[in-house]
Amino acid sequence: MKVEFKKVRDFGQVINDTFTFIRQNLKPLLKTYLIFCGLFVLAGMLTMLLQQYKTLNVVNDITRNHRNFSIFGSEKVFGFEYFLTILFSLASYASMSVAILSYITLYVQKGNQIPTNEEILGYFKYYFFRVFGSSILLILMLIVSVFFCVVPFFYLFPFVAMMFPIMVFENGSLGYSFGRSFKIIKDNFWITFGTLFIMWIIVYACMTFIVLPSTIFSMIGVFTHNTPHISVAATLITTVLQSLCQVFTIIPIVTITLSYFSLVEQKESAGLMERIAHFGNTEKPIDTRPEEY
Repeated sequence: MKVEFKKVRDFGQVINDTFTFIRQNLKPLLKTYLIFCGLFVLAGMLTMLLQQYKTLNVVNDITRNHRNFSIFGSEKVFGFEYFLTILFSLASYASMSVAILSYITLYVQKGNQIPTNEEILGYFKYYFFRVFGSSILLILMLIVSVFFCVVPFFYLFPFVAMMFPIMVFENGSLGYSFGRSFKIIKDNFWITFGTLFIMWIIVYACMTFIVLPSTIFSMIGVFTHNTPHISVAATLITTVLQSLCQVFTIIPIVTITLSYFSLVEQKESAGLMERIAHFGNTEKPIDTRPEEY
């Protein structure tokens, strides 16, 4: 049975339905990810590789010659590639959020039918720059919150995460989405925070499991040389694996989407009213996708 988004869920149901939906739509979700996010992920990976290569050369040069890290070394480390890496990382997450949220929006509108790439493209072009620009401002806000004893960061975390589904599902602006997220999460903060927190732990555990072997190999190289030396090859392999592991970010995006629909349904009963309006209509939704031969 396909996952129905417009329904109230508890903590366990959100987590279970996250993996159920991903399992039912694994191939089209991965296809959507590769088509709409692949270029940003590849660009981010290349700039990160260049950044890591330069950083390792600086660090290894310092350890070989027993020098202290200076402002000149920092200029080599925090160069143009460093800022490009940050930019493409934000673009990767924004593109992933928009692509997956667009997929789910159309999936719900079409009566749990898989949308076409052309349909997703229309949503993607409309929302990408809005989400990308908003993500830059929100990241700056979260960075500032870290300096206030970290507590504001964890408090704002679920509200910020909820803003992107609101932008896509309700065509909301940054200001509207920010206020709307507080409205629908009100009285449900801890369950929303806990659900997202558990999902991110699962995601980071999966990423760590994949990246761990190359990280261990790199650490062995540090302690087995006469002078501390970080393996360039192992570090670059780790960087590539980290970039590929970004696909796991699909999981929390689906989770926050299910939480959004659950909270909206709990407060506004939009899905219930829709089902009442269509009560007695036994016709199946029309599949508007082009036929494949």
